[in-house]
Amino acid sequence: MKILKYLFLLLLLLSVGGSVFIATQKSNFITVKSIVIKTPKTSVYNYLNDNKNYKDWFVFDKNNSSVELLYSKNSSGVGSFFSWTGSEGEGKATINFTKENDSIVQKIELDGSSSETFWKLKDTIGGTKVTCISKGEMSFSNKLNSFLNGGVNKVIGRKLELSLNNLDRSLVYELNTFSVTSNGVVFKKGCFYLKHTINTKISRLNYNVKILIPYLINFSNQNNIVITGKPFIIYNSIDESKEISNISVCLPIKRRIFTSSGSDIICNELAEYPAFKTTLNGDYSHRKTAWKKAKDFINKNKETSNKSIPLLEVYNKSYIDGLSPSKWQTAIYIAIQSKKNSVPEVSITNNNNLETTELEQK
Repeated sequence: MKILKYLFLLLLLLSVGGSVFIATQKSNFITVKSIVIKTPKTSVYNYLNDNKNYKDWFVFDKNNSSVELLYSKNSSGVGSFFSWTGSEGEGKATINFTKENDSIVQKIELDGSSSETFWKLKDTIGGTKVTCISKGEMSFSNKLNSFLNGGVNKVIGRKLELSLNNLDRSLVYELNTFSVTSNGVVFKKGCFYLKHTINTKISRLNYNVKILIPYLINFSNQNNIVITGKPFIIYNSIDESKEISNISVCLPIKRRIFTSSGSDIICNELAEYPAFKTTLNGDYSHRKTAWKKAKDFINKNKETSNKSIPLLEVYNKSYIDGLSPSKWQTAIYIAIQSKKNSVPEVSITNNNNLETTELEQK
């Protein structure tokens, strides 16, 4: 019995001593990892700035497949966040700072500890150098986990390395996997729609659209306005020399409404018109390729574009649907001059297409 008693006391002393030793270890840590990704800096920035993309590459714990994620209503930009629950605990990442095409700062809360993650982007030979810096303080449980697994730099550093490698593979696939299809001449169905019009740099077009679409959806929900299709944008004017465009971000609705004087949201009506349709499957960075193919087709088939009707893009499948960039689908419409018997009536079978849902409103 005495031997058991001494063994128990020894184990107790070792446990207390070990706890004291771990508790007195430095709480502060900083870990830095980098990778060069063969993708333009703008594309990398946009991808990192959208919280919904992290599920495809970030390493949360050993069993990523069982991790459950929640997102803020606005999935990108300052104030947006995502939180997760997994086998290794719960966490939350909130974007506190962004500098376009340069850097992003996130506040990370994980099991009682708080830290910051800095994403820094730099143009380099072969693509973009992505540097991830994790800096903060550890809780006791974090210290224990680090002590048992070879130190904080090994534990956090290993996760960052795996995440950066996954980011590289994900970006190369997600942003470079695309196709452009010429759908021919169709009747673009008309609709009533809500719009918010802004001037924007072409380089910031996607960023502004991501902000305004949720804004229009929220306005509709708050006022019990029936949405009848997918969001779209109208290019009112484009100044390529200054790289500035005036666009209207739009949401199709069931019937005409009247907004108060001075409102930044206006109701308008889109009339039916013949147009050449092109479908882009993939990230918006390939928009120029799609527009070029559309214009080449019009010229080749000797169609005459109708410049009185602005260019239009419909987001049939997008980040709003929780899809990654390779699965996005954007329909592009260029209005053409009507020719007698030259424009066929087109039957649309995809229930997600704007043409189908718009038929309900008239």
